[in-house]
Amino acid sequence: MNFKPALVLLMITLFIGCNKKDNPVKPVYVYSAPVAYNDDLEVSTLELEGLDETPIKGMMDYINSIDQHRIHNILITKNNRLVFEEYFQGYALSFTAAGLDGPIMQYTRETDHYMASVTKSVTSVITGVAINRGLIPDLNKEIIDYFPEYEGIMTGEKANITIQHLLTMRVGLEYDENTYPYTDSRSDTYKMMHSSDPIEYVLSKPIASSPGTQFHYNTGSTNVLATIIEKESGMQFFDYANEYFFDAMNIQGGKWIMLNNGLPMASGGLYLRARELCKIGLLFLNDGMWQEKQYITSEWINDSQYAYIASTGYLPNTAYGYQWWITHFTAKGTSYKCFFAAGWGDQYLFIIPELDMIIEFNGGNYLNTGSISPINLVTNYILKAVN
Repeated sequence: MNFKPALVLLMITLFIGCNKKDNPVKPVYVYSAPVAYNDDLEVSTLELEGLDETPIKGMMDYINSIDQHRIHNILITKNNRLVFEEYFQGYALSFTAAGLDGPIMQYTRETDHYMASVTKSVTSVITGVAINRGLIPDLNKEIIDYFPEYEGIMTGEKANITIQHLLTMRVGLEYDENTYPYTDSRSDTYKMMHSSDPIEYVLSKPIASSPGTQFHYNTGSTNVLATIIEKESGMQFFDYANEYFFDAMNIQGGKWIMLNNGLPMASGGLYLRARELCKIGLLFLNDGMWQEKQYITSEWINDSQYAYIASTGYLPNTAYGYQWWITHFTAKGTSYKCFFAAGWGDQYLFIIPELDMIIEFNGGNYLNTGSISPINLVTNYILKAVN
């Protein structure tokens, strides 16, 4: 069969065009510096703050090459300035939808994102604010003193549980939130959330180990901590957090999931905007200060990242402080201490003091369906940008 040259050229063009349509080439990422808004965050560029753009661009090209990666945003601060800020499309979280996936949405700087157990670290910060204001003078005080209504169940070794035990997850109570998903009615966290008295439910659990001796991840204990702040302040925890912390920090988010007793779920129910969480992290790199106001003390910062538990056995290679996880990352052959907040679905706030650096991820990997690990992105790309 004889084809004319022009016809052959047309067929080749159509073939190539069809292939491009079926396998579109992802565009190469072009870095843009974050934009300043009226949230008091200073912005800068990767280059001006001493970070190499090349690994960051490589990270973005990698992420953009993978469909449904479940990452919703990545933010990086260096030297107290926001130098990287990217948002992605993803499913909205819906607790009533199959697979928890609501409609596809574009995440932005104005999205109030579900923080899951990152909420625990924020509650710890609010506790630090309360201590700085003199509301809680002694962390070694037994919590039974705050809960006389539960003296009938706070017997034996339970009577020895202190506020510090709540902060460090060493209460010693049986509490199972690992065997079943949070959405499963057999999970202790599910039962606590649906109890008519969530605090009583937590404190009624039997003793598994002597308080202060062993780490055992216990979402309920953080809600007990928030209740103490309510009792001492005479205010709802949400109102206390707003008046003495969120409002003063110019934080517009602060939406909470509520428990049945009217207490915000201080262990995992907070929604914040990504830039707002970064601002909270910056307190720890600035001696507890923001806009020349002292919110938490240097002592609280040190205590929060002290390894009360050297190895949790819960997250790999982690210690535990005051509702903060502690680990180390390596950059250019040097090991750096990092303390971080972590939450279900790949919510992370990494703080690396020696590098004056914060790395934040929010995601929707609630049922382990995501294909990208934020921790691997930190190790394989972001820290390789450190000069």
